[in-house]
Amino acid sequence: MKIIGIVGSPHRKFGNTYKIVERMLKETEKMDAETEIIMLSNLEIKYCAGCATCLREGECPQKDGLKEVQDKMLGADDVVLGSPVYVGHVTAQMKTFIDRCVSFAHRPCMQGKYAASVSVYAGVGSVDDVAEYMNGVLRTWGAYTVGKVTGFAVGPGELEETVLENAAEIGRDLIKAIKERREYPIPEGSVKIREQLKNLIIVNEDFFRADYEYWKDKGWID
Repeated sequence: MKIIGIVGSPHRKFGNTYKIVERMLKETEKMDAETEIIMLSNLEIKYCAGCATCLREGECPQKDGLKEVQDKMLGADDVVLGSPVYVGHVTAQMKTFIDRCVSFAHRPCMQGKYAASVSVYAGVGSVDDVAEYMNGVLRTWGAYTVGKVTGFAVGPGELEETVLENAAEIGRDLIKAIKERREYPIPEGSVKIREQLKNLIIVNEDFFRADYEYWKDKGWID
């Protein structure tokens, strides 16, 4: 079993987001998982250019650190996204990464995988909304979301122990989900997005060539 954690905090290992993701993955290691934490701040990942080449041709033309991360995600059983709350949303690092993964949303290639999200805030905004946003992205990519962990902290290392205990619990559940081949009901919002995508791809078949071929191959388009 392979578990990948992707951390979008600019504080890297110094930050609370990393500490929660690390605790979650350490728990999975106790259950024989192989783990890796990827720090987006350590990589060069350029902004999405909006060219739609990935949707027409199948691959992004930009050469940077994105494909290596995507390949590791596709080779994993579980994926965890982690970001602190910055001005009411995920960090710029995480949002840039998510935007560049638009092909994963159009061609949900993480089916059969499990996922979770982690978010920390200092008391302003809604940490639950940010964590759920990342879970929504993961579901759009095709993964089942097992849960989320949220925490409050102003400075590094100020997390309550209960937050880390929650992270450990989610870590254990990620492994159980793999072993049980667990299935989760698809939320109504995710169903709606899928239908919107289907209609978009069918109506614009020539523009979204790679998407259309993928959906056709999966039997999602008659």
